[in-house]
Amino acid sequence: MLKLQPQIIITVLIFSGLLLLGSSTVAFGKVLFSDNFESDSIDSPPSKWAVGHKGPVNDGKVIKDPIRPNNLVFSSPTERHDAKGSIYVTGKGKDWTDYYVQWEMLFPKAFYMGIVFRFSGGESFYLLDRRENTKKLDFWKRENGWENFGSSEKRDLAPNKWFALQLAAKGTKFEVKIKEAKDKTEFKQLDPALSGSNENFKKGDFGNYGHVLLDNVVIATSVDELSTPVELNGNFATNWGSVKSGYTF
Repeated sequence: MLKLQPQIIITVLIFSGLLLLGSSTVAFGKVLFSDNFESDSIDSPPSKWAVGHKGPVNDGKVIKDPIRPNNLVFSSPTERHDAKGSIYVTGKGKDWTDYYVQWEMLFPKAFYMGIVFRFSGGESFYLLDRRENTKKLDFWKRENGWENFGSSEKRDLAPNKWFALQLAAKGTKFEVKIKEAKDKTEFKQLDPALSGSNENFKKGDFGNYGHVLLDNVVIATSVDELSTPVELNGNFATNWGSVKSGYTF
C-alpha cells in the first residue's frame, strides 16, 4: 500500500479546499432578470415588466427598433412620472439590495430621461438621467422632491443613438459606465462616467424613467454575470448584445 507523505496530504487538502471555495464563490453570482423583448408583441406592453407607478399617461409598449433592423425594443412612457407619466419596473426586485445592471438605451429626443433603481414607489427611488440643459448624467434621490447626489462631466449623449450602460448599486455607493453600443471595449476597461453615494434607499427594483428606448437588459448579483450572462434556466448563453445586434457589452 502506497503511503503519502504528510506534506503531500496537506498540499492536497489545501488545494481541494481552494477548489471548493472557488466553486462556492462562483455559485453566489446569479442573473436576477434578463429581457431582450423579442418574445413580445409589437404595440403591447413588455410581458416581463410591471407598472410600478401608474400615471394618467401609460403608453409604454414594445416597438420596432428605429435604428437597428429586425430588432424589438421597449419604448417607455412618453411623460415623466412627475408630469403624468408612468414607470415600468421588472416587478421582481422589491427586495433586491446590491445588484449590477447592464442595458442599452436610446434617447428619442433631447429631454430629461433615464432609469430608476432601488425603486419601491413613486416617491421612493433613485434616478439616473440625462439632462439636456446640462449635457450631463446625474444621480437623483426622489422622496417628496428631488435631491441630486452626483453629476458627470459634460458628455455627447446625442438623441437617436444607442448607448450601452452598466450600473453598479452596492451598499450606499453607485457608479455608471457608458459607451456607444457598437463600441466593443469591455466595460471592465472603462472608468466610471458617474459616481455617487446616498444612504436613503436600501433595496428596490429597476425600471425606466421618462421616454427612453431600452434593450438587452441584464440584472445580476455579480458583475461577472454581466460579461457572460446565464439565462434564468441555468443554460450558458452569449450575452444579449451579441445575440441580438452583433454588438458586445
